[in-house]
Formats: sequence, structure tokens, C-alpha cells
Amino acid sequence: MPSIQRAQKQGIIPPNLKFRFLGKPKAYSPNRLLARFQSWLRFFIFTKRLLPAAQSWHAEENFSIAQHVTYTTWRISSPLWKLGIPFIWGPLSGTESFPASCLSSVSFASRCFEITRSIQSWLAIRSPAILACAKSAFCVPVPHQQARLFVQNLRGTGRGIPLCHNFFFPDSRMNSLRSSRSSPSQGRPLRAFAAGNLEGRKGVAIALQALFLAKKTGVRVEYHVTSKGPELAHLQRLTKKLGLSDQVILGKPFPAGDFASALGSFDIVLLPSLRDGAGLSIMEAMLAGCVPIVADWCGPAEFVTSDCGYKVEVTTPSKMAIEISHILCTLDNQRDLLRIKGGLAAERIRSSYNERQFLDSMNCYYRAALAVSQSTL
Repeated sequence: MPSIQRAQKQGIIPPNLKFRFLGKPKAYSPNRLLARFQSWLRFFIFTKRLLPAAQSWHAEENFSIAQHVTYTTWRISSPLWKLGIPFIWGPLSGTESFPASCLSSVSFASRCFEITRSIQSWLAIRSPAILACAKSAFCVPVPHQQARLFVQNLRGTGRGIPLCHNFFFPDSRMNSLRSSRSSPSQGRPLRAFAAGNLEGRKGVAIALQALFLAKKTGVRVEYHVTSKGPELAHLQRLTKKLGLSDQVILGKPFPAGDFASALGSFDIVLLPSLRDGAGLSIMEAMLAGCVPIVADWCGPAEFVTSDCGYKVEVTTPSKMAIEISHILCTLDNQRDLLRIKGGLAAERIRSSYNERQFLDSMNCYYRAALAVSQSTL
């Protein structure tokens, strides 16, 4: 891969870290939904070719530990547990399910995708290959409690499933996103931000409904969603239908190199995602001092606390929109909360989702696996 080769030449990658590649990179379809299916097919083919290559390399190097980090998914098993050495599967994600009560909020294509995904999940949890991989792994790190319970059912035990968030930030990134905050003046509209591949699962349609309800009470919220994706056209139609075109921007990224400063101009990160194992864009906005409003579901529900933000119970789209609109009204009337909670949001990510904590966790798993490997010699 050109990016890895560049990093090697620049000395970013240490010389004792070696790479071998299977296959060659190919361009993906510009259609993001088709590109996703392409990526899954290529990953499936990769896993089928992986074991012979890994066995050959293992014969040369005599590895002590194997770890599969390509794609944080459980739906396609890794064959690396068959090498006969302690195997770390993950950090793993993708265990989240889309709430059936919220299917009405997304486009027809997204409904079809989520239903297909649910059927595929139902089949996957019965796959002998996946069950064997889960049960044979020495360790399966997961990012949140829902994933832990899910993997526990696959493994048949709660042992060897540590919580380990697979998104984290180095000090340099955290410092670049830091912004100074003061309570916004009462006269101007609230400013909300969202990002991430624009799929139905992101819950942006529910956020738009909340903005519509807030507008009816006299609260104006300017909402900037910087991403594009398969749900964009549906959301554009909904924005027009709700009469929000003058306060909602969809699919327009920030100017190049202006991401950190742009984030600092927003008060809120509004993304009630209905299926999210991580929530990187939410965490970045929190580091910039934005107050998060998220769904009380899976990944974001664990890194957002009541001290630093708001979690909305997953019920129906209309009930969730009403609750979000009430939160927006509260923040509009009590603007000091934006400064207070925004500061606590930044501290929450800095203290609990930094690079050092992730590396310490992984080193702990490696040491434990190495002890097992050495005891079998």
C-alpha cells in the first residue's frame, strides 16, 4: 500500500514492524452502498486466502501471538486461531442492532439494508466458523457493554472479553481540537454539527424532526451535516418538507484544513445514531467543546454521560424527536449549560479515550497472551 510504504520511508513505522500483502488495491464504486458490498466481498475473499499465507509466515518467524485487526467485524470469522498460538480477535465491533421501532424514520433503501443486515446477523450467529473463532480466541476486546454481552453468547463464557474502545486520540489530535468557550449570546441561533457516512442509521431524520418541533416553540437551531452518503437525498427531501432549508446544511464539508476551527464555532453535536459502535465524529466534536445529544444506545451511550451531555431513550422516532426538542429548548434558555457541559465533554474524551490508555490495554492483552504462549513451550 502506498501510504504504508511512504510511512516506512519517513521513519514513522519502526523497522521491526513488517508487512506482507494479499491481493492488490482496487478502486471502489462511487456509490457508497455498492462500495460497502464490494468491501465485504473483498474482505471475505481475503479471509479465505489468509490462513495459508499466515501459516507460511508463521513457519518462518515462529510467532508467539496472532491478532486480527482488519475490519472490526464479527460477521466474517478469522482463521488465525488455527495457527495454534494465542489469538486476539479484534477489537471487535458491529454487534449493534437497528431498533425496529425506528425503521419508519429512514428511506426505503435503508430499511431494506437494515432488514437484510438483521437477517444476515441471524444467520451469522449460527455459523460454525464464527462460533469456533469466538470460542477459540484467547481474547476478544470490545468497545461497549452491548458488544460484550453479544460476544459472551458467542463464546459461551464472559471470560476474555475486555472493554476496549477502538477509537482513541493521541495528544496531538486532542490539542488540535481544543477550543476556548464562552456562553453564546442569547440573541443568536444555536449551532449544531453532525458528521459520519450519511446512512439511515445515523438518526439525522429524527434530528430534523426535533429541529422542526423546536422551531415551532421559537427556538432556532442551525444544523450543519458535513457528510454525504446513501441517505442524503432522503434527508434533503425531508428538510424541504419540514421547511428547514434556511437553517439546515446537508452534505457540505468544511473547507480543507479548517475542521478544528470550524468545530469550535458549534455549540452542539447532534447525532442520535441508532446503530453505532463508536462515534468518532461525536468524540471529535466533544473534544472541541460541543455538547453531545445522542441516542442511549451502544457506543455513544457509554462515552456520553449525564454530566457532559444528553442521552435520548430509543423509543419511536416521534417520541425521540420530542425529547430532543425539549433538550434544545433547555439549552437555548440556559446557555451557560453549553459552556459547562461542553468543557466536561472535552475532559471526558481526553481523560478516558486517549492513546495511552488504549496502548496500555493492548499491552496488557499481549502480556497475558505471551505468558500463555511461553507456558506451552
